[in-house]
Amino acid sequence: MKHKRVIVRVIGNWGVSFFGPLVSGNVAETIYDIGLTFENTLVIAGISSVFVTGLVLSREAEKYGRKRQ
Repeated sequence: MKHKRVIVRVIGNWGVSFFGPLVSGNVAETIYDIGLTFENTLVIAGISSVFVTGLVLSREAEKYGRKRQ
């Protein structure tokens, strides 16, 4: 697998895992008025993206290790 493709996949997954909670948190706040500030939503989106990006990097490392055997 080419390195550029792996990098693009990781960045794409990061974008989805960051912007998904960011948008949905703002929509939930608008509809239900749950008391989240935009800064709270940014923190939640950031934490989510860290976990998902870690999972994606682990999956890519596993695929790389499997091909080298």
